[in-house]
Amino acid sequence: MILAPSVMAGDETIPLLEAGTETYSNVTVTSKTSRYIIVSHAHGMSSIKLKDLSDDVLRQLGYSVEPPPPPKAKPGAVLFATVASDPRFKGIQEKVAQEAQDRLRELGPQFLIGILAGLGVLYLFVCYCCMSICKRVGQEPGVLVWLPILKVFPMLRAAGMSGWWFIALLLPVLFPVAAILWCVKICQARGKSGWLGLLLLLPLTNIFTFLYLAFADGASEKEATPARITFD
Repeated sequence: MILAPSVMAGDETIPLLEAGTETYSNVTVTSKTSRYIIVSHAHGMSSIKLKDLSDDVLRQLGYSVEPPPPPKAKPGAVLFATVASDPRFKGIQEKVAQEAQDRLRELGPQFLIGILAGLGVLYLFVCYCCMSICKRVGQEPGVLVWLPILKVFPMLRAAGMSGWWFIALLLPVLFPVAAILWCVKICQARGKSGWLGLLLLLPLTNIFTFLYLAFADGASEKEATPARITFD
């Protein structure tokens, strides 16, 4: 803050003046210095420091106020902005993008077909694992086990859970409860410890645990029952 001369003459009247946490009414400025002002108001006289006054009030009183300094940019942001504005960096970006486009053209539609075929085989394998789990707990999965989303119903039945739990799986609030309960109960249905269900909840280990439940030996298989969905 650059202040005007240390002492400025002349009285000024302000109907309402806010200074920090204090509010003064019927204010008359009787004296101004480089650090404070002296005012008379409805309840007497007071000395008010300039730092307690707003910039607008200081300008009204004739003080010169510098704008606040701009915030300092973080070194990382400055470096990124400098690099991004470098023509060489832009050239490298364009070159990489062009090479990626050329590589995709070289791969052709066969590559996309291969990816789709791989995903299809992976989906069928997951469905087969679900079918294996259902059969090993004595439940006939039926055709639903091969259908997206609907395979949830035979998997719920294999864990001994009602089909109404499907609704809980759709609700963000109830989904964790339903998922934990299913993991524990499906392990128990396969004749394994319920604690194994914890591995079904963890990334990476859930893959190996799912395969273990699908193909590992367990309790003797029960007689398969007709495929039906209950909401009891």
